Amino acid sequence: MRKRVWIHKKPLFAFILIALIISGSTLWTLSGGDPNGEWVLVTEVVDGDTIYVGRGWRSTKVRLIGVDTPETVHPEKPVEFFGPEASEFTKRQLDGEKVRLELEPSNQYDDYGRLLAYVLLLDGTYFNAELIKQGYARVIAPSPFHRYEEFRSYERDARVKGLGLWAGKDICKEIIGNRRSKIYRLPGDAGCGRIREENRVYFDTEEEAIKAGYRRAKR
Repeated sequence: MRKRVWIHKKPLFAFILIALIISGSTLWTLSGGDPNGEWVLVTEVVDGDTIYVGRGWRSTKVRLIGVDTPETVHPEKPVEFFGPEASEFTKRQLDGEKVRLELEPSNQYDDYGRLLAYVLLLDGTYFNAELIKQGYARVIAPSPFHRYEEFRSYERDARVKGLGLWAGKDICKEIIGNRRSKIYRLPGDAGCGRIREENRVYFDTEEEAIKAGYRRAKR
């Protein structure tokens, strides 16, 4: 007569549960998110100032706070001067890399629902600042952020040195409008060298230029 072998269900269930927890934590990490929520993987670079990161099972679109690189993928705007170079720099530095996101407590999303963040490299470098320092981006502040003055000082240094989008005599250093044509150009745009001084109008923001009845130059 065969003896029946009974397996105690509780230890087996506990073993399976522990295995699932361990494997779940591993998959969570491999899919882009640290179990503690600190580090993430850059899964895609859209352009110079916009990326996707893996956070657990989710893919999150992140807009680098405080910086604006020239356009390369905007559906209604042409590719801007030094835009491809800025996109390539961000892709080279961030694509597939592990980074840490730092958020502004009171300002975490923009009007398009993108997460606003400082992107820190493994060595603690603020990548947002590097874009400005090396002339790949200008400072933009549609929403307040506490590193504004610091970023503006980096921008001034890049302008003086003529780095990246600040290179060339014809490149705009400020937002400048033409009284006669009612066209404005942004910092980094070409064409400001051809605007006579008596026809120049200076604006602090792009929104200010639009409200004054000016339209963005196509080139």
